[in-house]
This record gives sequence, C-alpha cells and structure tokens, in this order.
Amino acid sequence: MKTLIFYSSPNKKGNTHKLMDKFIQGLGEEVDIIDVFRKKISPCIDCKYCYNIKACSIKDDMTDIYKKIDDSDLIVIATPMYFASVPGPLKNLIDRLQVYWSKKYIRKDREDIKIKKGASIITTGTYWEGMLTPIEETLKLAFGAMDTKVEEVLYAINTDKNPVEGNEEILKAAYELGGKFKAIT
Repeated sequence: MKTLIFYSSPNKKGNTHKLMDKFIQGLGEEVDIIDVFRKKISPCIDCKYCYNIKACSIKDDMTDIYKKIDDSDLIVIATPMYFASVPGPLKNLIDRLQVYWSKKYIRKDREDIKIKKGASIITTGTYWEGMLTPIEETLKLAFGAMDTKVEEVLYAINTDKNPVEGNEEILKAAYELGGKFKAIT
C-alpha cells in the first residue's frame, strides 16, 4: 500500500507531528510525507489551464505532488487547525486540486479514477461548539477532489491545555489508527 501524508504544521516538535509519528508507527510501513510548509506551492491563479488538460500551468512542487496523489492508495492529512481552517500552505495545495475537479466536472473525464482510502489527523489548541465544521468541510472537499474516501478522522482537541505528548489516550488512538489501515491492506 502506498501511503501519502500531507503534513501541514510548521512545528516539527508539536502536537500534529507527534500524532503523525504514532500513526506511522502503527501503520508499520514506509510512507511518503509531503511537508507542505517546506514545499513551493503557489496559489491557484484561476487561469483555467486545467480545463483543457490534466495539468496545471504553474510549474512548482505540485507537479510532482500530483503524481504522488495519483499513485497513492492511502492519503492522510495531518494538520493543526488555524482560525477554523487549514494553514495557508495546505490551503494553497487544496486550491491546486482544481486539476482533479476540472478533470471530472469540466472535461468529464472519469476513465482512470482510482478510489483511495483517507484519514485526517487534526489538532486544535482550544475548543468551542461548532468550531470543527469549517475544517471538516474543507478537508471533505479536498479528499473528494483526490477521489479519496475518508474512513477515519482523529481529533486532538484542547492541546493548549492538554498537549499530545502527555496524552497517552490520544497517542494510543493514533497508533491504533495506523494499525487499522495496516490491517486492511
């Protein structure tokens, strides 16, 4: 199984990274991690280039990322929540998924669609009623563009008061989530 993880945190020692590491340990397989904060991913410029072919006019790190998405069997998005959504670099990547949307809905090309499995690992510093809805909807659309069926979502909520590092329950849940995907391959 080819696993692709979009890691979307600038903090390599933070809550999101710790959960992603536990997930990978549970999965027990090699993964391809795209550290979106360290990639050059320009925003979509709405040029409509992808209306005609399955490609983007912008030539940056997304060119290779498209191939990795296409080749993956499991896609995981590991991200903190910033102001009820994803951090800016991940939003740029999501907007550039327009290539896939155009393929399906503009060009109506559905020949080589490969349904992938998906999971989200989301960390939040605080919590209030309804705060997860915007990020959930954004990720739902992103996974849909990549022809990925989300099977699991793991939340680490209130990490400002309860960091992942000392939370054995959430660390165990991340490890078991990885094991769950390992079991279905």
